[in-house]
Amino acid sequence: AFVRIFDGELKKGDRVQLANSGVEFTIMEVGYFNPDLIPNKRLNQGEIGYVVTNLKDIHQVAVGDTIVDVKNMGKPLAGYKKVKPMVFASIFSTQTSDYLNLKKALEKLYLNDSALDFSSINSQALGAGFRVGFLGLLHADVVRERLEREFNLNLVLMPPKVDYRELSKSGIVEEPWVKVTILTPNKYLGNLMQLLQNYRSRFITMDNKNQIILIYEMPLSEMISDFFDNLKSVSSGFASLDWQFLDYRQVKADRLIILLNHEPVEEFSEMVVEQRAYEKANFLTSQLKDLIPRQQYEVKIQAQYKGKIIASTRIAPFRKDVLIKSGKVIGTGDVGRKRKLLEKQKEGKKKMKMVGKVEIPKEAFFKLFKR
Repeated sequence: AFVRIFDGELKKGDRVQLANSGVEFTIMEVGYFNPDLIPNKRLNQGEIGYVVTNLKDIHQVAVGDTIVDVKNMGKPLAGYKKVKPMVFASIFSTQTSDYLNLKKALEKLYLNDSALDFSSINSQALGAGFRVGFLGLLHADVVRERLEREFNLNLVLMPPKVDYRELSKSGIVEEPWVKVTILTPNKYLGNLMQLLQNYRSRFITMDNKNQIILIYEMPLSEMISDFFDNLKSVSSGFASLDWQFLDYRQVKADRLIILLNHEPVEEFSEMVVEQRAYEKANFLTSQLKDLIPRQQYEVKIQAQYKGKIIASTRIAPFRKDVLIKSGKVIGTGDVGRKRKLLEKQKEGKKKMKMVGKVEIPKEAFFKLFKR
């Protein structure tokens, strides 16, 4: 770890502690950069160098924390504040064998980006991956780009989501709200104010000097959808956006669950606010209808919200003509035999549907979620 000594000294064998996290460890080595690592007996006040610890988990250390002596603990340096991720997304490698490489890459990025937070997850469809926390959309895009460019990984970043708070005792759901500040030329004012009405936003104030400054409050989930793209579109690219977290506010929301032949698919389940539920449900069901291959039996695609099916579609099965065998028509003139064959086929497909499990190919997820 890189360190700067503000007071005292650090040397090999010292037993120290991180002031904010409380983690204790022993100094294994200290030294300078020259530019290679040059070991030294100690680091004194005012010097910059490195320390080697016996810690095995990088999550125990945060950039900006203060190292203090366990026997003579001083006050931590002012200015340190643990950064809390606001946007979460799942990351998977298109190659299952790259899981360990992805883990090592995230650990390396975490060493100089304490705002990054990640934990292992496992998907039946996509395999092993990571749920990663980011400061915002830009942070997510930068991390994804670095992982692909610097570590030669081919990744799929699932659509970013916000962290809803569910108060279990009362059943109340809260969502994060942000203050957005938009700077725009005057001629785009009308288009922008009309756009903002579509994103559950609240007008706060407007300042009209050389350029218009609009200040609104809106849910973070609205801002991370397609708001920025539409903002640039209606302003011909001239409007700029800045945002700041405000607080959590109560909202009517529940889990939207996608069912394939009445079986839930966890990868598509998410918290959705009530007024966006039908829009989201119709989008997912129609997209899945186009992406899931046809089966030997009918596949029902349904969206369930608050215990009710709010969107539904179906994928028709392959149809085999059981009345033709070896190029010849079976039961010519025998209506009863034809009906019996058709009924037998219908019963067979019904049994297949009962025991068959719809397999969603990885490519379907990649096409739907590729950013």
